[in-house]
Amino acid sequence: MTAFVVNTYEDLAIPSSNKNKYYLHMKYILFYLIALFLSSCSKKEEIKSDQEPVHKEVTSSEIVGLGRIEPSEKLSALATETGGIVVDIHKKENDIITKGDLIIELDHTVQDAKKAQIESRIETQKIEIKVTQLNLKEQEINLANKEIELQRLKNLHKNGAETRQNVDNIETETKISRANVAQLQSRVMMANSRLQEIKEELKVSNKELQHYLVKALSDGQIMTMNATKGAALSPNKAFADFIPKSKLVATCEIDELFADKIKEGQKAIIRQIGSNKTIGSGVVIFASSALKRKSLFSEKAGDQEDRRVREIKILLANQTDYLINSRIECVVQTSI
Repeated sequence: MTAFVVNTYEDLAIPSSNKNKYYLHMKYILFYLIALFLSSCSKKEEIKSDQEPVHKEVTSSEIVGLGRIEPSEKLSALATETGGIVVDIHKKENDIITKGDLIIELDHTVQDAKKAQIESRIETQKIEIKVTQLNLKEQEINLANKEIELQRLKNLHKNGAETRQNVDNIETETKISRANVAQLQSRVMMANSRLQEIKEELKVSNKELQHYLVKALSDGQIMTMNATKGAALSPNKAFADFIPKSKLVATCEIDELFADKIKEGQKAIIRQIGSNKTIGSGVVIFASSALKRKSLFSEKAGDQEDRRVREIKILLANQTDYLINSRIECVVQTSI
């Protein structure tokens, strides 16, 4: 085929009636070439993007996570088994308390009256026991005398100096005295048994009273106090937040990409969120054996999460430089 150059439409000898069709075809061809060029560029960018890794290999020896300061023993809510009117509040927010300290007091007028009644019954029972014991002692003495008299008359009767009738009479009186002693002994035993029952009632009453005197079960600190003097408190409803006495730790969450690099014993530094300022240091003392959903800083219940985290705990070196529940950044040094 011989090459040739077209300079003008006249050289092609195109009829004038077909020139419009020619222009239209040339436009279509031009648009097609432009679209083909743009599509080629887009595919090159996609190929380049696909070739890039989704997550770059971490080369840093430090892993950063978000966390907050907490006591190693979890905060707990204080509540009462029994409801009632708050008559006194003995501890307030930030107070340090020890085991057995009285925190709040509910109205226990009825319980006090029941306790006083039981204590009165105990005293009455003790008096009854004492009277019965005195009667028993008297009957025991009388029985001893009867037995001596019976033995004396038997000896006289044996020598013919006493009648059989008198011996029989004393013998009958001795049997009656012996029966009276046995009866009084039984009464003393029953009275003592009844006393023990009343004392058990008193123990139960004291336990019930303790439900209205809310005391600390362990050493710690009152974080918040929601009870109000004169207000009603419902059963099993929390009235205060309690911080058990324990070491402070930083509870942090590490992204799943770096979770396997965390080991117990690794050193860590504590920083303010969004700042490079170091505010403390510590050692990793716990690393969860399983991943979980983010929980520390989820702003909304419906937040979408495409990552899971590993929870770790860092024992803080200085226990006095932190506020509980303050948010921090923990930087774990993975190369020791």
